[in-house]
Amino acid sequence: MDTLFNLTKRILTIISVLILSSLAIIIIISIFTRFLGKSLYWYDEISAILLAWLTFYGAALSALNRSHMGFGNFIASLPINTKKIIFYITEIFIIGFFILLAWAGFYVLSIFGDETLTSLDFIPLSIAQSALPIGCILFIIAEILSIPKALSSLIKGKTQDDEEIEQALKEVDNNEDIKMAREKLQ
Repeated sequence: MDTLFNLTKRILTIISVLILSSLAIIIIISIFTRFLGKSLYWYDEISAILLAWLTFYGAALSALNRSHMGFGNFIASLPINTKKIIFYITEIFIIGFFILLAWAGFYVLSIFGDETLTSLDFIPLSIAQSALPIGCILFIIAEILSIPKALSSLIKGKTQDDEEIEQALKEVDNNEDIKMAREKLQ
């Protein structure tokens, strides 16, 4: 399960970075072309679509890392059985919501038919709008893959904040510059 978790994390990170990089490049190019008086007629529509894709793929990555807002400190203060009950109920609601949203996304895609983008008529609108159902499916997968780790942390009474602090301390301990600085101080 850890291998699948890490692979999914790597894939979502790569996709998110590629989308963000593409978005930045398109916007920078459009700035220069507009300055030269040769404005790109399609950049705003493509930028909006890439932003939507980035939102959904980034949300799935955040779900995998359990980085979305929550009530971690409040839930950590509750008795263990209450924690588990709340955990399972929220997981059911979250996954159920995204199943419903994915279904609605696929339904919307079926409505578009042969429609294309306004500015680039060779790109089907269904491809451009596929971020919703695909992003929802990725969110569901990310949520399911992160359940074992999240449940384990919950049982131990750790919050997301605690884990992030521990990770940051591990990174500092493994940093070569910090090790050299400690050696110089001693």
